[in-house]
Amino acid sequence: MSNSPPEIGDGRKLLYYGGMIASGIGLLLFLSVFLTLGQNMDPQQGPAMMRSFAVRAVGGMLLMIVGQAVQRMGARGLAGSGVILDPQQARKDVEPWTRMAGGMANDALSEVDLARRLASGPAAEPAVKVRCPGCRALNDETAKFCDQCGASL
Repeated sequence: MSNSPPEIGDGRKLLYYGGMIASGIGLLLFLSVFLTLGQNMDPQQGPAMMRSFAVRAVGGMLLMIVGQAVQRMGARGLAGSGVILDPQQARKDVEPWTRMAGGMANDALSEVDLARRLASGPAAEPAVKVRCPGCRALNDETAKFCDQCGASL
């Protein structure tokens, strides 16, 4: 089994960037209503202009919502974003992000001196043991009698 981190596929990247572009276009459509509202309003074109404003505003908002959903599916995968209910696939889909979060947490903890000392483990002193001449059991160096048979050490 390979230990290399999983790559995000080209299809997911396409969804992610496509959703980002759709959201941007939706935002521009929505903002265009306010930009053109300040222009010269012709009273004869009032109803037609208001319909145009409504279509652009609602269409822009819908495009932003759909773009965000598509972008989320691209980032997290279909199962990871909840479109497909498959816990095993969801775990695989979001694995690059969980690995990234773990790596970021590890980077932050490596900056803390206490975490570094805990990660290296306690400085273990060598334990000296004495073998009992009677039963051959190992006992602490300071023991006067064997823990197993009670013989004098």
